[in-house]
Amino acid sequence: MNQSFNIATYNLWKNCGNFPKRIHKIGDNLKNLDFICFQEDYEDLSFSSSDTINKILGFHKITLPLRTKKRDGQKSSSNLTILSKYKLSHLEDIYFNKNEEDERGAQFVQLEFNDKKVTIVNTHLTNLSYQGRMNQIDIIRYKLEKYKSDITIICGDMNSNSNSKEIKKIKRCGYNTVNELATYEDDLILDYIFYKSSFDVDVKSKISIKNLSDHYCLENSFIW
Repeated sequence: MNQSFNIATYNLWKNCGNFPKRIHKIGDNLKNLDFICFQEDYEDLSFSSSDTINKILGFHKITLPLRTKKRDGQKSSSNLTILSKYKLSHLEDIYFNKNEEDERGAQFVQLEFNDKKVTIVNTHLTNLSYQGRMNQIDIIRYKLEKYKSDITIICGDMNSNSNSKEIKKIKRCGYNTVNELATYEDDLILDYIFYKSSFDVDVKSKISIKNLSDHYCLENSFIW
């Protein structure tokens, strides 16, 4: 019997904008999801964006701390975080430019859904250079070759528009994406959910939140 696996990618915009008030409004908008990939998940000693959201959802959580430094006088980090309704296996984390100003990373996890093994990557590529992003894409691609799965999903803020060489490279590696709607201001698409499947899957896409970050929340439903 077909079931729908509902996943989202969402850049939470650190501690910018109407923070933290806007963070408290996000969780209620994500109750329909099974799995969420956050980028720029702000955390300091007294506040965590993902923890605040997860008080409503009660999901399993895995975080990769990134770019730890002082922001507004407080030591904080801008993390990659995964929230999952289902129990998952934490395969590995990787860092790009570790301990540098432009430190980035990727999370690799795996879970079982409707008799299929699903591997999911959450990442946030550099905004500083085209070559840096191309290198990071290669690292993720080669890491994924270690893991056997029925479907692989790559989520995140790629800092690349839909016609860029970076996105074309990911597609040349056999990954598909269905979203055609802007995920950022000025009608830009910077956030993606890519997938590669060994079986037939129906994919539906939508933008669910547009006013609580500088990015929009991109959701996909994978039906099999």
